[in-house]
Amino acid sequence: MSNQTGKYFKYAIGEIILVVIGILIALQINTWNQERINRKKERSYLVELKASLESDQLQIQKVLDFNVAKDSIVVNLMRIFDSQLTNEERFEIIQSYATPFTEYEFFEPNSTTWNNLLSAENINLINDRTLRTYLTKYYAFDYDGSVQERIKIMNRKIIDENFPKFFTREYAKRNLNLETDLPGIEEFDHHRNQTFLSDLFGVRFLIQMQSEGLRDIAKEIDHMITLMDQNI
Repeated sequence: MSNQTGKYFKYAIGEIILVVIGILIALQINTWNQERINRKKERSYLVELKASLESDQLQIQKVLDFNVAKDSIVVNLMRIFDSQLTNEERFEIIQSYATPFTEYEFFEPNSTTWNNLLSAENINLINDRTLRTYLTKYYAFDYDGSVQERIKIMNRKIIDENFPKFFTREYAKRNLNLETDLPGIEEFDHHRNQTFLSDLFGVRFLIQMQSEGLRDIAKEIDHMITLMDQNI
């Protein structure tokens, strides 16, 4: 009976060990499967994020190209302060560049994929901590509240304070076909307005700051794309 009990005991121990081993193997297989699923999800997110960043690069280049043209427009408007020009020549300049001056371009990243990643609480799927830090910083930056907002404010300030003064009697006749009692072109003296010149200079300075900042962002995007390529 003692030998029989010992055999049963050893058999039971063996069964327990086999069951435990089976459970551990099943858990390991499940872990491997989950890891495989997570890596597949990570790769999918990284591919989409890379496409978003490449789209952002194109948008940045569009703003940079626009800023080159905008800088030229501002420089040309500043020519009205040339003391050798006549008022007729000044108004030709204003006529040519006042409308395009009102335009400006902003950069805002395409954050759809990133927001989806956050809302699904899947940010930890990105294994590369350096890449995760770069992405978090990139999408958390306040692009609207940076120098771009100052460009908008300065642009509107110039338009609101100065453009109404361009409406001389001749300007109203030419652009609105109206006969008015407005001051004539010979009375125009806005080319002596120091604030107007200073504000135009300020716009140039701001768009140069914007361009410099966007070029730095473009370099960060290049670095993030390189890290993504290493993880895809």
